Amino acid sequence: MWMNIKRVLIHLISCLMCIKGFQIDAFLCGPDEHLVASPSGYPPLGNCRPCEGTRSTIRGLWSQCSVTCGHGSQNRIITSITRCGAQSQTTESRSCHQPICPVNGAWSSWGQFTPCDKSCGEGMQVRYRTCTNPSPSNGGQRCLGDSLQIASCNTQVCQTLVTLKNPTASDLTTLPTVPVSNSRTLSDKSANQNKRHFLPFHLKTNQD
Repeated sequence: MWMNIKRVLIHLISCLMCIKGFQIDAFLCGPDEHLVASPSGYPPLGNCRPCEGTRSTIRGLWSQCSVTCGHGSQNRIITSITRCGAQSQTTESRSCHQPICPVNGAWSSWGQFTPCDKSCGEGMQVRYRTCTNPSPSNGGQRCLGDSLQIASCNTQVCQTLVTLKNPTASDLTTLPTVPVSNSRTLSDKSANQNKRHFLPFHLKTNQD
């Protein structure tokens, strides 16, 4: 009696598993075998028998390269079908090579300004930068903008020396009158004679 109850329970469990779509074959049989009910009732769930189908493998198309330039990868799906019709999928990858990527140029940092070309009167100094960070290659774009900067320097007015070629009376230097002693009185004419007008050295003649 106990054996009959056990068989009934096993069949109930197997039926429930079949209703839920659970494949008992995967636990009891190999990938190319299927479960066949045993006519004698033992084993309770049946026997494994080889399937009559053939194995097959379906390889899908390669996907597009993951990059448009340089080195990338591409994938495809491989579907394996057993003799019993069960399918499984795997993904295969491989590298792919596209044309070399272009490299656009970029500016380097500005260099130092050159020394001013003048000490006064508004001079000029310059500084440079180069399109080497990186340099353009493989058809890449060149740097946009200027590679040279100009700046003004030493803008103060220069001091100049003025030379008088034709001096006027205003250029003469007058010395002060000689002091007159309290014990002596000079006439206006004598006082005027005490005033002397001196010419600059370069204007003197042989006549004193």
